[in-house]
Amino acid sequence: MCRNSNLDISLETLINSIGSAVLVFDKSLTVRYFNKEAEKIILQLRKNLAAEAIFNNKKISSQILDCLKTNKSNFNKIRYRTTASKEVAVNIKSLRESKVNLAVVTLSDLSPLSEAKMMRSDFVSNVSHEIRSPLTSIIGFVETLQGPVGEDKEKREEFLRVISNEANRMTNLVSDLLSLSLVEAKEKREIKGRVKPKEVVKSAIEAVKPLTVKKNKKIIFEDVENISEIPGHQDNLLRVFINLLENSLYYSEENSTITVSIKKIFSSDSEAETGVEISVNDKSSGIPSEEIPRLTERFYRVDRSRSRIEGGTGLGLAIVKHILLRHNGKLSIESIRGKGSTFTVHLPS
Repeated sequence: MCRNSNLDISLETLINSIGSAVLVFDKSLTVRYFNKEAEKIILQLRKNLAAEAIFNNKKISSQILDCLKTNKSNFNKIRYRTTASKEVAVNIKSLRESKVNLAVVTLSDLSPLSEAKMMRSDFVSNVSHEIRSPLTSIIGFVETLQGPVGEDKEKREEFLRVISNEANRMTNLVSDLLSLSLVEAKEKREIKGRVKPKEVVKSAIEAVKPLTVKKNKKIIFEDVENISEIPGHQDNLLRVFINLLENSLYYSEENSTITVSIKKIFSSDSEAETGVEISVNDKSSGIPSEEIPRLTERFYRVDRSRSRIEGGTGLGLAIVKHILLRHNGKLSIESIRGKGSTFTVHLPS
């Protein structure tokens, strides 16, 4: 009796230390032990509940019984849907301790895997759609130029201009896809370098100067003295502010001014400097509040037709988000309809 009691204690301690969902069944096919992870997956789980009542699945109950009788582990994973939105893999193993014969059932949540597959499928579908559109235009205009219309100089120049624009759209899309892939691959890597935030912002403003002139707009940088260096990757953060500035240049009102400001962040309970905030403010028609949470999604555009006209790929803010995740930073967006939008980057020191 003492030995069984000690076994109970050691088994409970063991399964509670495991990060996966674990249930232990005895020869009567009732659950003897389970951990908190199992409770998260199977609601209203309690001791001495029958396997069939827990899983409502005769195949799983049969496999547990077979495992107990033969003392052999079943490594064939069984897919089992606990709820409409959650699917798990069931793995059954034999555990024999002295005269006690038990079956250990582990549950692996397949929901993240399913979500990842769905995201990958959506991503491939979106990329295909984005590439198909310019390709269709290019092929259509090339075929037209190969006919009698190609003899018309004005039409030829017009069609070639459209082909050039569509080709540039595809080039931008491929470039942004490669950038996104690269920043996602490096998202978990530690940042080792340090940068001067003001210099990064100035470099970004200089980089978008041709677009600023083309759009007949102005960028004002509200400089602040004594901004400290922060941990950061120079090229990555440069890409963040180029993307934000280009976004504002494309969507702000004609002949308007974009204001970039930088300030230090201090701890709320002390005077310690904890980082910097860099904001890009534009005068635009604004963004509907319900659209703001989706702005950093891949290929999401508030105004799809205008984005395509401007050559946008719908990946700029997604790239910004992933770069900032690597820097332990974040992007916040505020917008007032008819007045404009402010994109603020928060970076720790």
